[in-house]
Amino acid sequence: MVLIPVSGSSVSSTLQRNTKEYGKKFMFDGNPDTCWNSDQGVRQHVSVRFQQPTPVKRLRIQFQGGFAAKACQLTVGGEVQETLYPTDSNTVQEFPVNLATCSELQLLFSGFTDFYGRLIVYLLEFHDS
Repeated sequence: MVLIPVSGSSVSSTLQRNTKEYGKKFMFDGNPDTCWNSDQGVRQHVSVRFQQPTPVKRLRIQFQGGFAAKACQLTVGGEVQETLYPTDSNTVQEFPVNLATCSELQLLFSGFTDFYGRLIVYLLEFHDS
């Protein structure tokens, strides 16, 4: 598996706007003790940009149990390409995907396990094989 470097990202929200402790950068830092924590909401999203256009063949994500999404749509150019169904678990979850060459994509999360619609993501990775 070859990790695709993320060159930029944006998120729907950050808990209490506290980006120092819960910012989006923590999904990509490789540190198992840091995370992105969203604020409450009906829908949450993460948008990522890659350094160069590349096909995406695998997605890895780790939620905190109790703060996961039940569904995740991957969109490219506003079009839904795949829908994933994560479990409410602390473990790293891997999903095979088949996205054509793209330079950016968006993950649209819905159906939260937290009553207030908050997400906690420790790891988010994309691979080209």
